[in-house]
Amino acid sequence: MKRLLLLSILALSLASHGQTDSITVDKRILNTDSLVEKTKRLKDSISSIKPDDNYIDIDRNMRYIQEIQKKNEAKKRRNAIVRISIGLALLVLLVIGWRRKGKK
Repeated sequence: MKRLLLLSILALSLASHGQTDSITVDKRILNTDSLVEKTKRLKDSISSIKPDDNYIDIDRNMRYIQEIQKKNEAKKRRNAIVRISIGLALLVLLVIGWRRKGKK
């Protein structure tokens, strides 16, 4: 009984979701004139952009990115030098401690 009820509910839900909506003719047919007009407007808007303006913007952005990269590299180099110097100082302390221990 439970199986029959489950199958009937499943079949009903599939049948209800399988139905198509009634779409009017206006929505189905694309107006080709408006599409052609839109593509022409897009082409005109793209061709009206001056390439020189884009190159200036790109060049400015690239210089800014290079400055940021140089700053980051300098910061990394500084941090590496600090770590190496701390390591060398601890190594010197270790050697001094071994020598003092050996003298006693």
